[in-house]
Amino acid sequence: MIAALLVSLAVLLFLSTPIAASIGFACVSVFKMFPQFATYEVVLGQSSVSSLDSFTLLAIPYFMLMGSLMERTGIAEKLVDVAKLVTGDRHGGLGAAAIVASMFFAAISGSGPATVAAVGGIMIAPMLRQGYHRAYSGSLLAAGSTIGPVIPPSIPMVMFGVTVGVSVTKMFIGGFFPGFLMGGCLLVYNYLVSKKHGYRGNVVTLSKEEKRKVIVSAIPAMLMPVIVLGGIYAGIFTPTECAAVGVVYSLLIGKFIYKNLSLKKLTDALFEAAITSATVMILFGSANVLGRLLTIGGVSDIMRSALLAVSQNRVIVLILINLILLVIGMFLDTISSILIFAPVFAPIAASLGFDPVYFGVIMVVNLCIGMITPPMSANFYIGQRLAGATFEEMFKQTVPLVGTLLVALALMILFPAIVTALPALLGM
Repeated sequence: MIAALLVSLAVLLFLSTPIAASIGFACVSVFKMFPQFATYEVVLGQSSVSSLDSFTLLAIPYFMLMGSLMERTGIAEKLVDVAKLVTGDRHGGLGAAAIVASMFFAAISGSGPATVAAVGGIMIAPMLRQGYHRAYSGSLLAAGSTIGPVIPPSIPMVMFGVTVGVSVTKMFIGGFFPGFLMGGCLLVYNYLVSKKHGYRGNVVTLSKEEKRKVIVSAIPAMLMPVIVLGGIYAGIFTPTECAAVGVVYSLLIGKFIYKNLSLKKLTDALFEAAITSATVMILFGSANVLGRLLTIGGVSDIMRSALLAVSQNRVIVLILINLILLVIGMFLDTISSILIFAPVFAPIAASLGFDPVYFGVIMVVNLCIGMITPPMSANFYIGQRLAGATFEEMFKQTVPLVGTLLVALALMILFPAIVTALPALLGM
């Protein structure tokens, strides 16, 4: 049964069938080919609908809308201005500003593609004027945006939490240090490359008064991550509530402080968030059926036996799982990968004694790296389009950036406290 399911899914994906439809048709094919599973058809069909009836999942459309509003109301641009101010005219200053701005934006949007689109649209042109290589600019922005779904809030972490039954709040808190570690590794790499090629920061020197104006103007934008993350860490908001608060705050400062929120911009943001959220929800429903079929077929037990046959060391097994996930991330998007494979690998990790929150964060970080590893790499292609670089140029510049992010992932595997320390400190 499992072989027929996976072969059907692989064939449909190879034929470029939409992922949600591929999963649904593959599940239906199992029901038709194996009459003994027909009794599950109605139950699993109902579960695909009931699984969407989740308060936690409401966070996704809110985070989508918040990211769209930030991009359209100038909030992202204010955060970029502060990042430029912080990095100044040092070696790699503009590249560092792009990474810092991605981290700022990550603390609000929860989406990698939204981060590279918003920050890249603002930063790539100044980087090119300053002499940065076109492909390097696009690759650096694409790599920096992988931090988007790691630093909370995070849409993939919401999906993992709902799929596996792990506290989303704990996942958010566990992703804080790993996100900053990824940003730190990218900053070091950018400094070394920029020093070698003579890339610098902002050539415009601002007076103290001009710097003060930049900071004052950006205060409302910088307060957003404070409100969103502070509310979660203090236990005031659930992830869904903090997303709703973020939307309201974006509307207020966009309309009354920055005064550039028009009816058309609001309509466009609502439309974009609705379409993207609907796509995710349809995928979640069909993946729920697939996950249950894989559980019925005992796939987790089969995978666990296969991995333990290679090594009894749990760290080695975790590394093997990560290698598998890295390959998966090259061919499937992050959310699809989580929905399909989290129910398979999470029980294996739990049986080996790994904390579910720790494994969830590691899995999200791993799959986020897949956002810049072709052929399925949304951030890579958005960065390429914004920079106007060729695929070959981008790929050459991206490889060492992937290596840099893998160093950060390796540190998380070797030192679990990078993930678990903050939740433990907060009594979780």
